[in-house]
Amino acid sequence: MGDLVTGLFMGVFSGKMVVLPALILLIPPSIGLRGNIYASLGSRLSSYLHTGRITPKLEFDPKIADNIYSSSFLLLVFSMFSGFVAAKIAILMGWASSFWEIAFDLTLISALSGFLSIIFMLPSTLVLSIGSYKWGWDPDNLTAPIITLFGDLLTLPLIFLCVDVVFAVTYVVKVALIVFLVFFAVVMFILSIKSKEEIAKRITKESVPILTFCAILQFGAGTILGVEVESLITITGLLTIIPAFLEDGGAMGGILSARFSTMLHLGSLKPTLKIDNKVFSHFISMHLLGMIIFAMVGLFGQMVNFVLNLPTIPTLEMVIVTVVAGQLLVVLLNFLSYYFSIVSFKKGFDPDNVGIPMITSFMDILGSFCLILVLKLFGII
Repeated sequence: MGDLVTGLFMGVFSGKMVVLPALILLIPPSIGLRGNIYASLGSRLSSYLHTGRITPKLEFDPKIADNIYSSSFLLLVFSMFSGFVAAKIAILMGWASSFWEIAFDLTLISALSGFLSIIFMLPSTLVLSIGSYKWGWDPDNLTAPIITLFGDLLTLPLIFLCVDVVFAVTYVVKVALIVFLVFFAVVMFILSIKSKEEIAKRITKESVPILTFCAILQFGAGTILGVEVESLITITGLLTIIPAFLEDGGAMGGILSARFSTMLHLGSLKPTLKIDNKVFSHFISMHLLGMIIFAMVGLFGQMVNFVLNLPTIPTLEMVIVTVVAGQLLVVLLNFLSYYFSIVSFKKGFDPDNVGIPMITSFMDILGSFCLILVLKLFGII
């Protein structure tokens, strides 16, 4: 159902990318950033719950507050960074003539949509992580896919809403919005560094280099799609499967990374580079799950295309493309999830702060590459 909704948004608002092609550069890093920030938050809360560092109650806790401050600060800062980089790439690709004009608009669109997402996603992440544990479910199996899905459901409409807002308001209002967003980010940063707990400082210290690297990777995904933007806009039906394909790849990688992180924290998985036999059962489960998930991506995307009467390819071909590209992606996410978790743990970093952001970011660029590769191999684009 989530794939159907994200595809629907992409199909309905595809016309905005004709007017502002640089949006396709902003979409992968924006989607990835929500997943990186909030799936990591959910994974940390899951680890805290499994190890008894917090109780499964929705009440004030300094550890949870630190997570809120640092997550909000990181989301806004990297949303602004994403808008600025998207503008630079748009200039290099010849999609805009004035750098500062496009940079101002894209940065505001990205930061404003990021701020609005905080209002919805922070409470949702807290309730899902703590509530699922309290009700006897393993948060590692729920937080990454559900938070990633929720982030995608919010990201696309919020970005397109902010596009309309930015184009509708005056320059003075735009400046006022930027000032407010910068002020909010500074307040979150001050609250995090003034905390008596060391959690917020560690999260920020470990996350900044990781998220910077992840943002660069996600712009690689946007650039891969941007190079083929004319073909994708011509066969508009292909656009409806992109958010769902990237989302599900990232969610599956997030599930696996969260499992490995919890296993490492509990001592049930040894941090060795040689893959234990019991790990392969997790790999196989991802392939089996991927067969179902990526077939649904193709089917749901095609449903959206028929409802909106968008130009597309035959249904069987669509499903074969998503399944083949998905299986290629699963091979990569299995090994990356394992080694990102193991190496970060051995180096003294918390895998919750490293594994999920890294794997979801790699899934964006690798997912875009696998999808475009299969479309080219089939002679579709």
